[in-house]
Amino acid sequence: MTADKHLLHVAGQYLYENAPLLYLLFNPAGQVVDGNKYSRCLIRNDLEALRVEDIFLAFAEPVDIAFLRTHPEKAEMLSIATSAGPPETLLCHFIPAEENTLVLGSIDGNETRRLRNEMLVLNNELNGLTRELQKRNHQLAELNKLKNQFLGMASHDLRSPVSAVLNYSEILIDETGYALSPKHLGFLKIIHSSTDLMRRLIDNFLSISLIESGRFQLNIEQVDIRRPVERSMAVQQIIAGKRRIAIRLKSSDENSLLQIDEYKIEQVLNNLISNAIEHSQPDSEVTVMISATDEEVLVKVTDSGPGIAEEEKEKIFSPYEKGRFRKAAGSRSTGLGLAISKKIIEAHRGKIWVENRPGRGAQFCFILPIDGVSHEETL
Repeated sequence: MTADKHLLHVAGQYLYENAPLLYLLFNPAGQVVDGNKYSRCLIRNDLEALRVEDIFLAFAEPVDIAFLRTHPEKAEMLSIATSAGPPETLLCHFIPAEENTLVLGSIDGNETRRLRNEMLVLNNELNGLTRELQKRNHQLAELNKLKNQFLGMASHDLRSPVSAVLNYSEILIDETGYALSPKHLGFLKIIHSSTDLMRRLIDNFLSISLIESGRFQLNIEQVDIRRPVERSMAVQQIIAGKRRIAIRLKSSDENSLLQIDEYKIEQVLNNLISNAIEHSQPDSEVTVMISATDEEVLVKVTDSGPGIAEEEKEKIFSPYEKGRFRKAAGSRSTGLGLAISKKIIEAHRGKIWVENRPGRGAQFCFILPIDGVSHEETL
């Protein structure tokens, strides 16, 4: 074998065994009769079972080998059906080989360079946007920190004078209300109810600022869940009684001892039960149900109000969100109670949700694990 023949042999062997190039030989009928290793990996191993239309994806007109072989110098960008799924676009030449047609295909270098340059441009833009996003996030974190500091300080400073107005207005109603005209007594009751709303708003602002600043600690102890439930029901019964709403407790006999922060859970219960009272009509009923398993305790608070729309089930747990269903006359809220309740329950590794009962009242549920959380754990 001469040097030239040896060189051709080596080049042909490389093309057939190792080159990342498409090499397909078609007979006049359009059937594959041979293909290199790359083609078999790209398309499928049994190439001989395929025809032109099985390999080249024709989005407009079918690939006409008889015509393309008359212009072997002209390259065509064609999409190849691959075994991996997505088609591969290659630059193909159709070369006559006696009565057969040899197809050689390669990745378009110009196209690859163009795509690489576009990728570099997009990557630079993405890096710039990422840096800007990080900068904005840092600014937002600082603003959020300042907001929490302001809420904490303002709420703390406002709580004492607001509590004084609330207490003194209540004393005036109880001790001197009989001496006032109905009109002036009504004014005094408006002062009392508005101040009560303001104090609850301040308390909720304090809780939100503590939660978001990471200073919301849990004081964990072993507690029977019925204790905070019954205490909350006793407190809320005063409000419920004025509106002729009964609060019923339904509890199973299972052991309901668990590791919780009793007063934080009572805060959740106060939010849920007061919320149920506010949404219920006079002469109706609010039900608190407790059930337990070996692993968790489930509490459900059910009212007889209008219920909650399906699309509002998630957003009502976001701060300052209020459902489109109006509360009963005379009831107002801060829009923070459910958000705080969600944070408290999640801090106990629990879960809180609302079950959709439109027209039949809403049912708020939460689950707490029996083993609870450690004494050191915080939000």
